[in-house]
Amino acid sequence: MKFLNEQGQEITLKRAENLPGYEVTLSEDVVIDSAVNNPFFKGINVLQLPKKLKGFRDNPDLQEILKPKAFNTGIKLNLTDKEYAFFEPNVDLSKNKIVLVNRLFGNNATIEPLFINFGLKKIKIRRNTVIGTIVVSKAE
Repeated sequence: MKFLNEQGQEITLKRAENLPGYEVTLSEDVVIDSAVNNPFFKGINVLQLPKKLKGFRDNPDLQEILKPKAFNTGIKLNLTDKEYAFFEPNVDLSKNKIVLVNRLFGNNATIEPLFINFGLKKIKIRRNTVIGTIVVSKAE
């Protein structure tokens, strides 16, 4: 098991304090917009609802409403054939109503967890913030 950066150079990750794994941090600032900030809901009132619902399925704003946001960590995995990585998000993210979509990563995968914001507000997460822990396990 090795961890590589975006240029393919081997890097070391800090051991996690709460799980038997390694801390994963963001390599860039991330902003996750709330689903209620979607342009479909702007200025809507009860009288306009039937008019808005006519093109409900074809509305381009609604096509993007629950699209997950990728968190770039800049970490690539170099695992053996019998190893896989399991990503466990930081508890602070769930307090903000951010939900993880993907947990498992295989060999040569870039660790880019996908999150959806189910909260009412836009969430900003700064670079170098610990977003979770990666645990490497062997399949038997």
